[in-house]
Amino acid sequence: MNKIFLITFFFMYTQAVFSEIKKACFNVEGMTCAACTITTKASINKLDGIESIKVSFNEKKAEVQFNDTKTNSKEIIKKINSIGYKASLLVCSSN
Repeated sequence: MNKIFLITFFFMYTQAVFSEIKKACFNVEGMTCAACTITTKASINKLDGIESIKVSFNEKKAEVQFNDTKTNSKEIIKKINSIGYKASLLVCSSN
């Protein structure tokens, strides 16, 4: 029993040490109103590891910060596409 506890603790510790918060930006085509930003945020937020989300209806863009050990930009794109929008990866601006 102690070995299982130690292995679990070690795994959780090393995962936390080696995880990194990443930022990815996406072009989101198909948003037609301000409510689309709410739908997009809610959908992305269902993914494990999401730290923060900013969605702009005017710019048709989303900026997402996430834990790279739990999700990635490909999964975020899949999630956005699954709700009817067309997402593609962008280079984030330095603003």
